Amino acid sequence: MDAAATGKRIAALRQQKGWTQKQLAEQLHVTDKAVSKWERGLNFPDLMLIEPLAAALGTTASALLGLEQDTPDRAVAAVSELAAREKEQAKQQIRLRAWLTLCIGVLLFAAQLAASKLFADHGLYGPPQVLTAGMLGFTGVLIGGAACTIRKIRRL
Repeated sequence: MDAAATGKRIAALRQQKGWTQKQLAEQLHVTDKAVSKWERGLNFPDLMLIEPLAAALGTTASALLGLEQDTPDRAVAAVSELAAREKEQAKQQIRLRAWLTLCIGVLLFAAQLAASKLFADHGLYGPPQVLTAGMLGFTGVLIGGAACTIRKIRRL
């Protein structure tokens, strides 16, 4: 499947209806920027949006994706390729968020240790240290969850 060709079909069908990108976007509950990216061939619509998009534009999903003349095997292969791309994009987003969470967790842990030492140095015992120590459990869960996510995403 060719993203640029699919984008041209989306743009042509939208223009035939006399709609703006924003009007099409509102029908699909996406942003007009997403429609613009589809039409410029920068990416494909999400798989879950293919059918509603085709219905809104008055065509079939096969025609929209340029698969009408293809054999069923080629159509399945093309959609499988699209699904694989979406899976890879989702993995990259999850990986990025997990690393960000891990970094934030480590910084939070360091800040909690520094606060605990500061409290001890100034003789502030009791509630301040209890709160700081209590938050260490949350930080541990944050760091552990991010580390597990990173490890799992590598296996996929």
